[in-house]
Amino acid sequence: MKVLTQALTLILILALALIAGCGSDTENAVEAETYGQATATAAAPVGSTPGAMAPDFTLKNLAGGNLTLSDLRGKAVIVDFWDTWCPPCRKALPHLEELSQTYGDDLVVVGVAFGREGEAKVNAYIQEHNLTFEMVLFAETSTILTDFGGIQSIPTTFLIDANGVIVEKWVGGLDKATYEKAVVATIGDKTKTS
Repeated sequence: MKVLTQALTLILILALALIAGCGSDTENAVEAETYGQATATAAAPVGSTPGAMAPDFTLKNLAGGNLTLSDLRGKAVIVDFWDTWCPPCRKALPHLEELSQTYGDDLVVVGVAFGREGEAKVNAYIQEHNLTFEMVLFAETSTILTDFGGIQSIPTTFLIDANGVIVEKWVGGLDKATYEKAVVATIGDKTKTS
């Protein structure tokens, strides 16, 4: 009888600990909010899912020089993996351009072009379609694909908040309203009214 009482007491203590919300420090470091928006503490792990710190990278900027993701802290960032031959990518790029124009004070859009058909083709596509947001070229020596969770299809797009935390991950070209809803939730609606 005494062993049974001790076992029940131990089960009760474990149940109370679970109900009280015990978890690891990592689990408690990140709290998900509306639209996948996340707030992180300094202990947030680097990863490729909402709530994780976005992996940092430095890639060649097609406008000249290099672009480093962590240099963009203080603004929300969209990182879009795409290429010129990809129909869903071509569908999504004008939406990202519009968001860049509308929310440019609070949002930076970064296109990561794979450039399978070459850098000249990427540059020609950008000029032909009047894409003005930041464009970088994927480099074979970069770990960006594995760092961002092993990009399996394109477009794959990440929304990152001003603190560097991933808020959303989208696979496939989506409509502007879907992107914009998450951007507004992340930065607040700061559009100018006339």
